Amino acid sequence: MTNARLMTAGAGPKRSPLWLIGAGLLVICLVAGTISMTGAKNPPEAVQTAMSYINSNLVESGNNATLVNVTEESGIYRVGVVLSRTQKSGTVFVTKDGKYIFPSYYDTTSQPEARASATSPGMTTTPTKNFTDIKKQDAPGLQAFVVSSCPFGVQMQGVLLDIVTQVPALKKNIKVRYLGEITNGTAQSMHGPKEAEENIRQICIREEQGDKYWDYVSCFIGSGSAEACVKSAGLSNETLNSCISDRSRGLHYAEKDFALASAFDIHGSPELVLNNEAVSEFDFGGRTPEVIKSMLCAGFTGKPADCSIIINTTRRTAGSQGHC
Repeated sequence: MTNARLMTAGAGPKRSPLWLIGAGLLVICLVAGTISMTGAKNPPEAVQTAMSYINSNLVESGNNATLVNVTEESGIYRVGVVLSRTQKSGTVFVTKDGKYIFPSYYDTTSQPEARASATSPGMTTTPTKNFTDIKKQDAPGLQAFVVSSCPFGVQMQGVLLDIVTQVPALKKNIKVRYLGEITNGTAQSMHGPKEAEENIRQICIREEQGDKYWDYVSCFIGSGSAEACVKSAGLSNETLNSCISDRSRGLHYAEKDFALASAFDIHGSPELVLNNEAVSEFDFGGRTPEVIKSMLCAGFTGKPADCSIIINTTRRTAGSQGHC
């Protein structure tokens, strides 16, 4: 996988902003200021286990998460870490048995901040750009780069699914692409072989049975079962398996996605490219179907009438301003 940038991400009520360790999935809370170097000697066994897991599974090659302090809060360990490459500091929480690592918390002694909408908690921001700033084309194209096991990538697929379902005229203007690389003839992805396999499966469906792509994605978002979703979407197993096993098809399609991601300097899931320019949905109001539909519609030289349709958000997508 190409080196992943350290992404800043927003959190829910009464939580610190979030960031991601390298190309890993783990979301960690940023701590204001510099983390104290005290408390890092002779850490509890549970913390040692957590640090070993983080460095073995959740940071990119060439980077390292270093323990800088440990405190006990409400029966769990609050662990300060810093990344060697970027010197970004942050906090992760670890259960006392070392079994679970988790990113943030809700403080039940404090009143949560008001949410922007009941169906999209923590997913909206104050716009910093106007839709008029978006580059226009006669037939605009919105490309969303994701990986299939990233919760924020799945979140983006859910948002786009709401758009293509409720404004089908825009379906032809939206394409989901995938991140990764090919090493020794094998696709690689940031969360391992299982994710790489699913990426190729979804790419093959997109390229060779494209009319069933969103049916499959809709099912997969809900169940995570490729076998069940291939069946429910009415896909040809023969065509799909042939594509996956034929390097001149599955890997070839994937290679094009990976090359485009590199060309646009895309490293995180999800990221958007609109009319061949990298854009952030959070500059325009957040990761919601209505905002992203409006971004796409603003990319038309002549906006079609269907752009006036207001998207009804049909699913609660987990997370907020996150990236993997």
